[in-house]
Amino acid sequence: MARRNLPERLVQPVRTIHYVDPAMQSDLQRYGLLNAAEIIRQKQRNSELYLKWQIRQAEIKERDKKFRRFWLGFGALVGLVLLVVVFIGGWWLWTIAGLGVLAVPVVLLFAGALAAGGHRCITIVQHMH
Repeated sequence: MARRNLPERLVQPVRTIHYVDPAMQSDLQRYGLLNAAEIIRQKQRNSELYLKWQIRQAEIKERDKKFRRFWLGFGALVGLVLLVVVFIGGWWLWTIAGLGVLAVPVVLLFAGALAAGGHRCITIVQHMH
C-alpha cells in the first residue's frame, strides 16, 4: 500500500509543571521532620543534583553520538568490503572460471543468500497465566 503525502503533525513538547503542596510542607514542619531552613537546604540540594544530572545526560548524549558515528562508519566500511568481494567474485566467475553470462545469476543468488542470511529474527512469545 503506497504511503500518501500527508501533512506532518507537529507534536508540542510536554511541559511538566510541579506545584509544591503547601500542606505537605506544613506537615513536615508540624511533625518536626524538617524545619524551614532544612526545607530550603533540601531544595538547594535537589537543584544541585538536578544540574549534575543534566550535565551527566549531556555527557551521555555526546558519548552516544560519537559511538553511533563510529559504528555507522564501521558498518559502511563492512558493507563496502562485501560489495567489493561480490564484485570481484562475479568478475572471477565471468573471466577466470569461464561461466560468462551464467555468472550473473550465480552472483545474484550469492548476494541474495548473503542478504537473507543476515535476517535471523526469532520472536518468542511467552504467556504467563
